Amino acid sequence: MQHSTQPPLPSRPPPPPAAEAYQAEWLRTLPELASLSHRLPPKPLSNISIMRSSQLDAARLDEELTSMLKEQFMKIFALFQPGLISRLQPELTLALDFLIFRLSVWTGQPLPGMALMNLRFRNERESTSTTRSRNNNMIDSTLLSGVGGPGLSRRQRVLYGAGAVFVRYAWQRASQAAANARFNTNNSSSTSVRVWEGMKAAEAGYRIAALLNFFIFLKTGRYRTVLERVLGARLVYQRPSAPRALSFEYLNRQLVWHELSELLLFVLPLVNVAAVKRALRSFLPRLPILMMSSTSSAYCSSDQQQQQRQQQQQQEQQGVCGICGITPILCPYTALPCNHKYCYFCLRSHTEADPQYQCPICLVRVEAMQQKIERL
Repeated sequence: MQHSTQPPLPSRPPPPPAAEAYQAEWLRTLPELASLSHRLPPKPLSNISIMRSSQLDAARLDEELTSMLKEQFMKIFALFQPGLISRLQPELTLALDFLIFRLSVWTGQPLPGMALMNLRFRNERESTSTTRSRNNNMIDSTLLSGVGGPGLSRRQRVLYGAGAVFVRYAWQRASQAAANARFNTNNSSSTSVRVWEGMKAAEAGYRIAALLNFFIFLKTGRYRTVLERVLGARLVYQRPSAPRALSFEYLNRQLVWHELSELLLFVLPLVNVAAVKRALRSFLPRLPILMMSSTSSAYCSSDQQQQQRQQQQQQEQQGVCGICGITPILCPYTALPCNHKYCYFCLRSHTEADPQYQCPICLVRVEAMQQKIERL
């Protein structure tokens, strides 16, 4: 006898626990999580590594955004007197820089370029690794990732604004005033010469300090500028879990156009532009004749050529240069052997640039040039 075997019925999944069960389990595990958090060694905030490329990109973005905003801001004064705007340009730049500082760093927010790169300023001197969260007794996740810590203090923000905005304006205005007063001339007084030498020494010292700071930044990844190092304002990630979003479309376009421009700059000097122009000039007038197949079309093209020759003869009789079109011809010279008249400077410059230069009227090679003597 054959017994029919039936597949076993699938077992039903157990019913989900009630919502109160999740809450009770969470409350039960809180003490254990708190004890584990005490055992976790927090990552020292000073040992966090911030990508150097992100910090430099943020500085470059801030410069580009500021320059774009300054360009749009200067268009407001497009109808003003040019001399007035040039004299007040340092003050207008000061107002714009102060506005950016007031809406970003002063309010505790990052600069626009820093915000795009997920960066913010942190007070490195007051950052500690033992800060606890106020909500529970567990270590804050930002401290475990190493990007926590307080922002800039009021004193640091004031000093940052003074150094990044007002000191730069004062130096620009002082340099402009010294240049206008000609402190560096021999006729200046001894005081002016000493002031000028002091300004040059201060600028050289700052540039050397900035160069040394940049080398240290490349090694340690901290403090892009001398001002940030003096104030202890370090760049850290604003959100530890935020990915670094990069768009390579703009980068690819820039690379393509850069390589294309480099290729053109290398190839164009090797091309004999005069020979190319001469070949085109000798080929284009014959183009209508080659395209015409019938005798009537050939007669038509010959008539057009006769009309062109008549116009050229009229222009020569009126004293019009066949190269620049000026009338009367300045210092007339004739091109040999075709005897067409041109300005001396036009004919001389073209024959010097291209030894195989052809007359633009008859396409005959200019072998020599002779001064046209007008008979009385």
